[in-house]
Amino acid sequence: MIKWRFPSNDHGENKGINDSGVATFRGTPLKSLAREICQNSLDAAREKTVRVDFNVFSLPMSEVLGIEYLKDVFKRCLNFWGMQKAVTTKEFYTNAISVSNKEECSFLRISDFNTIGLTGTSGEINTNWTNLTKSSGASDKKGTAGGSYGIGKYAPFACSDFSTVFYSTYNKDEEKAYQGVSRLVTFKRSEDDETTQGIGYFGNEKNTPVYEQLLLEPGFKREEGNFGTDIYIAGYKFANGDWQKDIIVSVLDGFLGAIWNEKLVLKIGDKEVSKETLQDLIEIYRDDLTDYTEKYYQVLISNETQWREEDFMGLGLVRLGVLVGDPEAPRRVAMIRQTGMKIMDKDHLPGHAPCVGVMFIEGDKINEKLRIMENPEHTLWQPDRAKNPVAAKELIKALNRFIKETIESIISTGGGDEIDAVGVGAFLPDVDVDSKDKAKEEVVSDKVVEVEVKKVPKKVKHGEEPGTHTNEEMEETGGHKEPGGDEIEWFHNGGHTEDPEPIDGQPAHTEDGGNEPKLLLKKVSLKKFVPVCVDKTKGQYMFMIVPSEDAKNGTIEVYLSAETQNYEAPIKSVSVIGGNAACVNEHIISGLNFVKDQTIRMKVELDYYEMCAVEVKVYATSK
Repeated sequence: MIKWRFPSNDHGENKGINDSGVATFRGTPLKSLAREICQNSLDAAREKTVRVDFNVFSLPMSEVLGIEYLKDVFKRCLNFWGMQKAVTTKEFYTNAISVSNKEECSFLRISDFNTIGLTGTSGEINTNWTNLTKSSGASDKKGTAGGSYGIGKYAPFACSDFSTVFYSTYNKDEEKAYQGVSRLVTFKRSEDDETTQGIGYFGNEKNTPVYEQLLLEPGFKREEGNFGTDIYIAGYKFANGDWQKDIIVSVLDGFLGAIWNEKLVLKIGDKEVSKETLQDLIEIYRDDLTDYTEKYYQVLISNETQWREEDFMGLGLVRLGVLVGDPEAPRRVAMIRQTGMKIMDKDHLPGHAPCVGVMFIEGDKINEKLRIMENPEHTLWQPDRAKNPVAAKELIKALNRFIKETIESIISTGGGDEIDAVGVGAFLPDVDVDSKDKAKEEVVSDKVVEVEVKKVPKKVKHGEEPGTHTNEEMEETGGHKEPGGDEIEWFHNGGHTEDPEPIDGQPAHTEDGGNEPKLLLKKVSLKKFVPVCVDKTKGQYMFMIVPSEDAKNGTIEVYLSAETQNYEAPIKSVSVIGGNAACVNEHIISGLNFVKDQTIRMKVELDYYEMCAVEVKVYATSK
């Protein structure tokens, strides 16, 4: 007889409302639903492109399978836990009773196509069907599959006012089957007063499925050979809201790579999500998308994206695309596994240059290793989950190093023979330099002062051991530690300092051996300092400096920052864009006047031709 059955717990452990995987997804139900469904469908792909449909419909409440029995169960759950002080259980079942007494019941149907369906419908254990319907924390997917913990099955229940879902499949073995699953709490059964395990099954005796296709939505039926799985969420709680938006946004964020590579097409209500519609959808949902999704899309479509690929450590193909030059680039890389699902946004990219990237990890062997490291939410790789954590950490470090070195290579070479330097747009003057009507001081000066440069020694302070940084030096340079790939780099933090005291300094521009008295130099704090490498092979940089105060007779000391030591930068020439010519003496640029919040842009050529972080110290003789 086909009906609901809730197995007894034989007077064992009672199951509460938070004692299941359902609670994991209650915080972000629709986002989690879209992510878990798409991942499972991609794992079951039978053809290149998988299609997933989401559609809302309603049925008269009287036509919901076993609804009268469920109504009684909801009341029994409420009675069993009624004395509990916490209100979560009481609120859930009070609402379930209220919704079940309505005239109609909302459903969300989720169907995938071009998949193998759920195989093993007649098995008792360790089949795709039983792992979905009757197993907890079990997964038997292949090494490259997206899911590895088996908790994603709980996501649909978090979207149901009844915590009830019906599964139907027509699989590649020509099997058809359906079964209902209700994940509730312990209650006393009406027939024998036995306490239950909290989970119930709608089907045949011994909780086996019904071996036919489930036809719930009017007009929907799978034709012969149209394999796939249908999931029906009963009492769909978001039917009256903008449920399409939340699912579309989640899919765009998590499966942009799969959609772009035409592994995944979706129909969400009346909206299609495909490679052809990506641009329009990103425009429509711009305000709802995560900060990086649109930028990742630009990486995929831009002709300026630089792509690198290699057989990574002999584990299979890895492809990395990097786009540089957008001042608003988030400096993140989307890490996308073989299925097309994004796992994480890699940050702490090297250097200062604005860039954004997308990495496709395509090799079978590397995907198998990464899958083992994923957390249950599939949002992070945690090496300690691997059988060999040390080797797993080395793999993650190697991936990070590949990203770091690729980005450094692309930036240092300019990405090609002719390409705008990263962020150079920020250095261009805000005036039309060709206009004859502009004042003379607005014209860009092309005068370059060149000086001979002696071999530059290391900059080591008295009383310090070479290769060390003191706290005072950190404060003086306005530096701070920031992770950069696998290493720690020193970056300028804007020149702010808490030390207002003047310091003794050298004249801003004198020859060695001069008899001029020392000038009293005061530090100048900066609101912004942006160095950009224009051409590493020629040692050419662009500096953008924004002082946070007025100052005259200013000097800028330029340093190259190594891992353990700062070096005086060997400056060959400097030209100030839109300003008077500056003077150069070794690593010092002088003859500058600073105006608060007014940007100074300059071209700097160094006698140094390797990638290196640049720091500055800014002083003036008067403010």
